[in-house]
Amino acid sequence: MTENEISEESTGEPVPTPLEPDKSWQKSVKRVMPYLAGTLAFLVGLLFFAPLESYAYLALRQLAASGVQIDVAELSLSAFGRFKAQSIRIPVGSAVTGSEPAQSALKIAEAKGRVAIFDLMSDKYDASLEAIILSFTKGDISLKIDTLEITSALEQTKSGGTGKVLNGNISLQATSAQVTYKETKYLKEEIVIPFLQVVLKLKAQQNTIAIETGEAMGRLINAQIKGSITLGAQQNDLNLNIVLKPTNEFYEKYQDKDPRTLLKFAGILQDDGRIEFNVRGTMQQPIVEAVTAKAALSAPHSPP
Repeated sequence: MTENEISEESTGEPVPTPLEPDKSWQKSVKRVMPYLAGTLAFLVGLLFFAPLESYAYLALRQLAASGVQIDVAELSLSAFGRFKAQSIRIPVGSAVTGSEPAQSALKIAEAKGRVAIFDLMSDKYDASLEAIILSFTKGDISLKIDTLEITSALEQTKSGGTGKVLNGNISLQATSAQVTYKETKYLKEEIVIPFLQVVLKLKAQQNTIAIETGEAMGRLINAQIKGSITLGAQQNDLNLNIVLKPTNEFYEKYQDKDPRTLLKFAGILQDDGRIEFNVRGTMQQPIVEAVTAKAALSAPHSPP
């Protein structure tokens, strides 16, 4: 005799049989699981293997529409944030050539590095970049850098309304840099100034980028730069101070021109041997002014 039959005899009432658990939801999951797996596989494939370069070129076209033109010959980009670009050209301001203005441009033969793609969606710019063969010419001054490494940890945050401000840090380190200046007033020749290493450490705070460290070490000239750049909606304001210190090798190389005498005659060679410039204006139209050396105080004349 079963337990249910015993219970029925003792109570006189039938005992209900327990219901089997409902497993319909498990069956539903089994039916849709292949579709979910297929959708997930498609999304993963789209993320990691889709031609992300198409989206990058679209972003470049949007930048061009807003006035920032960046030309790239070749570009490869992975979902892991690795990128590589070749033949980059970025127009910067304009230079006057002859009777018509010609646009200056920053050129980079190759750039590669890493950027946190998902952070870009939240206005964070954590990236590392290595640029190879960088060149720029504006007027009588041209710059060439063999290798430039940039590391950034920047973030844009809202500052009332729709405005955003930039905060964070960025560092630049260049090796084998060369500045060429076509001097036409005193030496009247092309001056080539090589730098073994250039180090810049910048701090951005509320759209003002301050130079915490700015040094360039070379055989002919050592240089220091300090000051700040204020970012604006229409223009970027400059407030910079540049100090150049020619070495003995510089004076020996151009000894036939007697540059020490020429610099003193121009009134820009300070007593401690430095040459100082202030840079004001904007990135589009910088104004460079040499700091005049302080004239020596004349000895007081004795009364007749």
